[in-house]
Amino acid sequence: MVLALRWKFGLGVLAAYSGYTTYIYVRTQQEIRRRQQVQDAHPQSEDDGECDGCQYDTLTVNGRFENPFPEYRPQTIFEFFAMRVLDLFEFGKRGGLPSSYEELRASLPIHTPDIETLRATGQNEEFSSDADFPAVRDRLTFTWFGQSCSLVQIGSVSFLTDPLFENHLISRLVGPQRIAPSAIKLQDLMEQVKIPEYVLVSHDHPDHLEEESVKRIGNKSKWIVPVGVRRFLAKRGVSNVIEMKWWDRVTLETDSPDKYEVVCLPAMHWSGRQLIDTNKTLWCSFMILRNGKSIFFHCGDTGYSSDLFRLIGQKYGPVKFGALPIGQYCPQWHQRPRHISPLEAVRITNDMGIEKMVGVHWGTFILSSEKYMEPKEQLEELARMNGRQNSILVSEHGRTLVFDTGEIDTLNEQPPVQVRGSTVYR
Repeated sequence: MVLALRWKFGLGVLAAYSGYTTYIYVRTQQEIRRRQQVQDAHPQSEDDGECDGCQYDTLTVNGRFENPFPEYRPQTIFEFFAMRVLDLFEFGKRGGLPSSYEELRASLPIHTPDIETLRATGQNEEFSSDADFPAVRDRLTFTWFGQSCSLVQIGSVSFLTDPLFENHLISRLVGPQRIAPSAIKLQDLMEQVKIPEYVLVSHDHPDHLEEESVKRIGNKSKWIVPVGVRRFLAKRGVSNVIEMKWWDRVTLETDSPDKYEVVCLPAMHWSGRQLIDTNKTLWCSFMILRNGKSIFFHCGDTGYSSDLFRLIGQKYGPVKFGALPIGQYCPQWHQRPRHISPLEAVRITNDMGIEKMVGVHWGTFILSSEKYMEPKEQLEELARMNGRQNSILVSEHGRTLVFDTGEIDTLNEQPPVQVRGSTVYR
């Protein structure tokens, strides 16, 4: 009798969940069709810009955010648990990691960031003896610390993206453990270089927003986050926050004579740190503009939507520099709605007119089925096929890349030069 009641209760819960997810899916598809009809009736106009991108405005259904993209397929709890079962069959094989630590480090090296260059750039100091270095005003430095976490300096203004410095993702006990530790500790970065003026958070997944980093940075930096993430930060004592929805554009307060702005852009992804808080917060990409021109694109996580990225390219292209994810795309039937492959990263680069692109979000954790070096190898091969070996790049952990924003253009394929601990591109 008790067993029968439990079965009935369980089936009732599954039926309720299935009904709810079906309702959300149908409502979302109805809204997508309605928006497309409005867009078709009021196409983009250079004169008035009526409904320019309105089909990709922030979308909520029943109090949660949803993806307004026809290409998106939502992940149900059934798919989530099915993938966890499949993960068990890959135990010990996933990622194709070498058996020895020495072999892993040889293939996936960790470099010491160029602290001297980063400190001087942040303090607006020129190098009197290095003719290869662009002037600070034209200098963009990029130092990758794993996943989508990087320090970006545009002139003397610094941005930390999707902070992640600990050696584990969920907890020290459970993991997952990093296969490439951060090239520098957050505290050392803040002490040896400078505290970044701004922290850009694309969404609240644990591999893009680390709780320990939130505690260490606190209100020392201005946090720029999508709608809903402010609450997570507030619970941890952070109030120095700008919260944005898609297409919002705000001017930043800096000491630079140049005008810096940030634009919150749509992305095809999802959010949540637990099963019960799925899509309670928004996800996004960010564009940094200087004097009205796009200089840096922080993609975060996204699936591929050709119409979306062509639209962003029309509104904000060309883009001087972009950091795009290239990992966590296998198996594609499961990952494709939420992540992009190296090939899709190249398509986004072309859609948006990104002049220098670096692939990130790979070689940090084993969270999907592709081999751990496959994203790097595929992107480098695609760069060779497109004749863009010096403008479609794969960074290495901790390596400081320096770009001359005054000279970057799509046709500029000059090889880089090594200056002290940095790789300098034109």
